[in-house]
Amino acid sequence: MKVAAITITFNRLELTKQTVESFNSKTFVDYHLFVDNGSTDGTQEYIKQFDHIQLDKNYGIAAAFAAGVSAIEDYDYILKLDNDIEVVTDEIIDKMLGFFRATKDKFVASPTDLLLDNGFAPHSYGKTNIHGYNVEFVTHTGGAFQMIPIEACRLLVKQYRALSQGDYSIGRFFASRGYKPIYLRDFEIKHIGLNKSTPGNLYIL
Repeated sequence: MKVAAITITFNRLELTKQTVESFNSKTFVDYHLFVDNGSTDGTQEYIKQFDHIQLDKNYGIAAAFAAGVSAIEDYDYILKLDNDIEVVTDEIIDKMLGFFRATKDKFVASPTDLLLDNGFAPHSYGKTNIHGYNVEFVTHTGGAFQMIPIEACRLLVKQYRALSQGDYSIGRFFASRGYKPIYLRDFEIKHIGLNKSTPGNLYIL
């Protein structure tokens, strides 16, 4: 199973650096693509060391993510990785893939966010244990660190309206296509930049 990560950037250079350092020290993916939304704080120079797409202005998260997905081929999963994440669980990608290998079912999965704002918390449909993994079924998972089967990602990009309306809409879209949104409660991250988006809310469109 091959994983490609997509990280969208718009300024917040120091948070991006923290994310890259934390992610690379704890886990890995087969490919990592950065999509920049017209940063002006040095982020553009920083991401030149990685594979990247440079947009001419801030088109918002949905458009940037769609651009990233369109550039990805020959991978089984896309990890939507925000640029303000601290990874807590070692080897988290391999461990999450272990769940997908064991279940062979259609899921969109996120780890537990230790800094989740209750205002963003999804509705829970219940918790269970599947093949030794503690799983919580929810209306939607956090888009900050989200493992998505590539075919589900491509469907979402085609249905751009659902993508552009945010996590709740995305969760409903996945569920309507048979992909169950879940939290894998044994694995943990910290969304260190939550509620610290760029002034004007341009970043969170």
